[in-house]
Amino acid sequence: MTDADLWQAMKEIGAVWEHSGNPQAPHVVLRNNRRHSNGFVDTLQFLSNVSNLEVAAFALAKKLSRKLEIKIDWVFGSPMAGIPFATANARHMRARKIGFTEKVDGKLICRFDIPPGNNFLIIEEMTTTGRTPQRSINAVLEKNPEAVPLDVVGAFLIRCDDHPPELLGREIISLVSLPKLGINYSEWTEAECPLCQTGSMAIDNCKRVWKSLLRTMREPTYIIA
Repeated sequence: MTDADLWQAMKEIGAVWEHSGNPQAPHVVLRNNRRHSNGFVDTLQFLSNVSNLEVAAFALAKKLSRKLEIKIDWVFGSPMAGIPFATANARHMRARKIGFTEKVDGKLICRFDIPPGNNFLIIEEMTTTGRTPQRSINAVLEKNPEAVPLDVVGAFLIRCDDHPPELLGREIISLVSLPKLGINYSEWTEAECPLCQTGSMAIDNCKRVWKSLLRTMREPTYIIA
C-alpha cells in the first residue's frame, strides 16, 4: 500500500478528524504542544486493529531494513501507543531485544540495561515534530551512555519533514508522511487561534470524545458534552 492508500484507509476507519470550516464547529487542542489546530490524527483508531498493525509493521520493517542493512540489537517504543507498534516492528526486523521508555513526572526515562556497543532503533506510531523520538534517544543514552543510537527513526505517520531539526540530523523513515501528501494542518497559540475568535469551542483531550468529534465533520453545530 502507498502512503496515500494508507491515509485513505485511515480516513475511512475514522482515524482522521478535520475541521468542517463552519465557524460554529469545535476544534482541537494538541496534546504535545498545547497549540490549537484544525486537524487531528488518532493513529490508534487504525493501529488498534491487529491486522492493520501487522500490515503496517511489516511494511515499515521492510523500509527500515533496506535503509539500514545491519542487524538491529534493540528496538525501543515510547509510551504508550508506540510500544505495540515498535514490538511488531522488532519481530519483523528480527531484532534481538525490545524495550520501551516510560514517562515519569513528565520526563521520559529508560530502565533497560544495554550492553556497551549495542545499537538501538526508536520506532514511533506518530510524531509531529520529532521531539518525542529525540527525547527517547536521550533517555536511553542517559541510562546507557555506551549504547549506539542509529541514524534513523521509524514512524508509522509523521506530520513533519523527514529531517526535523529536533532530531539533530537523524532521518525519519515513515509509512505516511502528511507533508509529502500535501496535508498541512494549521496550528496556533490560544491567543492567535482564529477559530477561537469566531466562537469555536476548543476541545482538550479529544481522544476521550473522539466519536462525538468525528460527528462534527458531518454536523458542525453538534454540541460535544
